[in-house]
Amino acid sequence: MSDATVNVEVKINDLKKRLEAKKNERNKAEASLEMHEKQLAEVTAQIKALGYEPDQLPDVIAKLEASILDNLNEAERILNEAEPISTEEMLKRVGAQ
Repeated sequence: MSDATVNVEVKINDLKKRLEAKKNERNKAEASLEMHEKQLAEVTAQIKALGYEPDQLPDVIAKLEASILDNLNEAERILNEAEPISTEEMLKRVGAQ
């Protein structure tokens, strides 16, 4: 066999190995895509079961965050009002209600 023939065979074998490696990569990527699509479908179903559409979530989250801040501010206001009041006075106020 000539050097040129051996060189061609080596290149062909190298190309076959590289092609097989790329096929394996593609198969792994397809399996990963399938798994992620399944997970997306499951999460989407869970979101819908809670009564929301996935595209509504940013607005829902923003409203919840605003509500949390409002509640924290209200709790802080109430606590600030209550701190200077003595225990006796607090008990009287609570008992009067």
